[in-house]
Amino acid sequence: MASSHRKPRSAGSRIAGIWTPAADGDPRLGEVEKKIDDLYRRADSATERTDAARRTPKINSLRKRPSSFTATPHDHYEQAQLMSRLAARRKDAVAAHLTERSTATGKRLQAPDGTQSDPRTAKAAVQKKLSTARALLSQSAARQQRQEAAAALARQAVVFARAQVGKPYVVGAAGPGSYDCSGLAQAAWKAAGVTLPRATTAQANAGTTVPLADAQPGDLVFFHDDVSHVGVYVGDGMMIHAPKPGTCVREESIHYGGTSAIHSVVRPA
Repeated sequence: MASSHRKPRSAGSRIAGIWTPAADGDPRLGEVEKKIDDLYRRADSATERTDAARRTPKINSLRKRPSSFTATPHDHYEQAQLMSRLAARRKDAVAAHLTERSTATGKRLQAPDGTQSDPRTAKAAVQKKLSTARALLSQSAARQQRQEAAAALARQAVVFARAQVGKPYVVGAAGPGSYDCSGLAQAAWKAAGVTLPRATTAQANAGTTVPLADAQPGDLVFFHDDVSHVGVYVGDGMMIHAPKPGTCVREESIHYGGTSAIHSVVRPA
């Protein structure tokens, strides 16, 4: 078959209409959730600091307020009683202000840069950041779902390929009783609901090219400069393929012909 030279495709492809990036999972998912929690904590902390700052002038004012009682100049005992009552009243007033909780209306939030901002402006800033974080979280969750769906299809392709082990190699055969290499790859992915071209050169362009080190079960491993052979990767450096006339479908190392014989690895879904 004619040699094919292609540009490696970027990670993230189709699954016959559905595909996902090559990397497993999405480590950003947990990070986004942490960012959302942090934004809520920052808003609460800012409110508390603002309340405390607002109450401080009131407390200081109470401490400086002149006494509403006048002690009898000539009665030291009565004067002591009045001063004691005054001190108690001031103490109660200060305690009342310290325990007072502001309502949501009229609260002033502290801006991220440490300056005091209008409540509506601060609220809008926090809500904007929360909306951005939620959107990122939603995108990450959707991406992870697509990856899981793609992995499920790949498992089906591997199960099918393994079930064909022992069947004879026949040039041009695509099952069910016999196969050639590209016929086996095509049939395996057809069992998973993904349509692939018949020839190896076309199959090598029917997915996303990934590094050999990132190969996952279900990926197709192509061999030789002319891309004349293909096997279905099953993990741990092994594949299932139909080697050549006179042999049967079997499972063996992807390095059976030497590492240099490996041309590329393609993820169909």
